[in-house]
Amino acid sequence: MYFLFISLILLKEGKTFKNIKFAFSIMIIVFLLSSCDSKIHKEVNEVIQKDQTVNRLSEYEDDTIYGVYHVTDGKKEECIQLVSQKGFVDEIKMMVIIDFKEDEIKEIKILSHNESQDYGALLTEKWFLERFKGRETDDILNVVKMSAKEESQIVAITGATITSEGVVKGVNQCINNYKRVKGE
Repeated sequence: MYFLFISLILLKEGKTFKNIKFAFSIMIIVFLLSSCDSKIHKEVNEVIQKDQTVNRLSEYEDDTIYGVYHVTDGKKEECIQLVSQKGFVDEIKMMVIIDFKEDEIKEIKILSHNESQDYGALLTEKWFLERFKGRETDDILNVVKMSAKEESQIVAITGATITSEGVVKGVNQCINNYKRVKGE
């Protein structure tokens, strides 16, 4: 559309085909640069503070981890990752925030899901999400059904084991990716 508009203007002014090709080339470059996915996801913008510096680390993104950010304000330093993982019904999108200095999970947030409203939807409850807080990044987490006997165990939501496993799998992907970001 833009090419047609600019071509008509250049032709009207008696410009040559060479000038039109040059203008078209510039438009393609502008389009490609503006379409690069270096923007900050709105979910990340909602959790960062005004005094924090945010850098997107797109080289650490893949099919499931679709946003990786280094966030700092000089005192605290965090790795914020957006991840999508299959639950029982559909994809569960979540945000995992890891503290660089403490090497532990600071917080996870469920961004969206379509899990069942009876048990699966409990994945958004504070009591479930708090099970991840403070977990160190040197352990891979695993799901257990009744009670946790080790630090690396997360108790599943009763009646929603597959949903719980999806969340844990997404968090584990972020832990492994965090280690890559940190250079371990």
